[in-house]
Parts: sequence; C-alpha cells; structure tokens
Amino acid sequence: MNTLTTAEWIERCALRIVELDQQIARDEARGLAREFRSFERTAAMVPEAAVDFVATELTHVAPRFERRAEPRA
Repeated sequence: MNTLTTAEWIERCALRIVELDQQIARDEARGLAREFRSFERTAAMVPEAAVDFVATELTHVAPRFERRAEPRA
C-alpha cells in the first residue's frame, strides 16, 4: 500500500479543493486541507476522497466529523 506523507496528503487535498472551486486561493486550500487532516474520518481517506466527503457532508444538517483525541505526529 502506498503511504503518503502529511505534506503530500495536504498538497493533494489542496489540489482537489482548487479543482472543485477555482475561486479559492491555493493558500486557503492548503489551510482547509490541514483542517481536514485533523479529522479521524477524512485523515484516513485518500485526499481526493476526503475533499469529496467533506463537500457532501457540508450539505447535511449534522456533518459527521470527529476530531482526533491527539494530534497526528
């Protein structure tokens, strides 16, 4: 299985965010990617799937996000 470093994960996630919304600044996309990385569910997904999951969840009244008990090393 291919393991991504945190930096690679964040960059791929940021690229997917930019693909979905061309109006967003790349720095803002990286910030959002870091935020997604702090959630248990999205951190376990490939970056592109994490972004798609968040986009779908934000359409729900109660998104399913779980913050990590401890920061990722």
